[in-house]
Amino acid sequence: MQKGYSSLENKQAIIKKEPFEATWITVEELRAPMVQLQANKDYWNKPRGPKLSEVIFRNDLSKQEALLLCINTEGQVDIVTMIEPKQAAAVIDSPYANLVQVNTDRVFAGVFNRFQPDVPFNDRRVREAFNMAINQSRVARQGFLGYATPIPSLVPPWSKEMPEDVTPIPYNPSRAKELLREVGWPEDREFVIAVLKMYEDAAKVIAEEIETVLSLKVRVIVIEETEEHKWRKAIAEKRRIPKIDLLLVDVFALFTEGIPAFIHREFFGENGALRLGPELEEFNRLFVAYSSEINDLRKVELAKEIDRFVYKEALGLFLCCPQDLYAVNRHVQFRASRSTFELTETEVTKDHWSRRL
Repeated sequence: MQKGYSSLENKQAIIKKEPFEATWITVEELRAPMVQLQANKDYWNKPRGPKLSEVIFRNDLSKQEALLLCINTEGQVDIVTMIEPKQAAAVIDSPYANLVQVNTDRVFAGVFNRFQPDVPFNDRRVREAFNMAINQSRVARQGFLGYATPIPSLVPPWSKEMPEDVTPIPYNPSRAKELLREVGWPEDREFVIAVLKMYEDAAKVIAEEIETVLSLKVRVIVIEETEEHKWRKAIAEKRRIPKIDLLLVDVFALFTEGIPAFIHREFFGENGALRLGPELEEFNRLFVAYSSEINDLRKVELAKEIDRFVYKEALGLFLCCPQDLYAVNRHVQFRASRSTFELTETEVTKDHWSRRL
């Protein structure tokens, strides 16, 4: 780093005191208006890169300002990350930029609040009913405008830890109604969904499906970005659980292996920051075996066992893997990574504005 600074302000959320377990929640991102990075020319893997001499991160622009500069001009912004699906069309139509899509290990799913005392989310049939009531393809198509892949459980389909025998829970409205009727739902009791702001469109589709199929009144609470850290802290500490029935949220795996350590544990583990319900003895047993295994092949099989258990018990509302979308200057050869934002292999062509100066 040649100029500027970039840091995160985190606060601790205590999940358990004995044994002590906690998570860190980002409350603020502190960055200089511009952060300048210079290439490390002594990088050990010469064929891989770096292929750029300098990179400047502009933090003086809003996301919308950056996008407009990228798709309407040259010489201001070359790459914009975290493009929303509804912005993709403007990038595709731009004479200055291309849309880059990448399948990631980000899983978007629903967490049932098994702490709720008046609704039976600890009954597997109820969880199955809600899964059968949701048309995954419609969620991907309308909630993400097609920039998402439906998944049968919580493992991205391109991962080697995806169980071969796990298939999507079928969209079956009549069976969903039957299962919910078997268990029962409190009369006139509304169904409350909380969702991160960035997934509001998907939540609307899911709410419509539940209202139409299960004949429940649905209320959607949109968690604004400024309030997200408060929600995460309350859910992680499990002392003042919000009065919701379903949390729609994403979890991102930093590596293509070890998916349960990032995703399944976060949703259902004893130290899971997103767990909304009592601890699950069988899940904990499986995860202990998984986390202590040192043989790579056996570890993959244990990862599959964890996913099979979560799937069999319908512990979550299984939805999709959203794609990461980037707006990229047409003269930049950006190789998007599945797990992190990397620029090591990125390079520019001879027609890039920086080479015409």
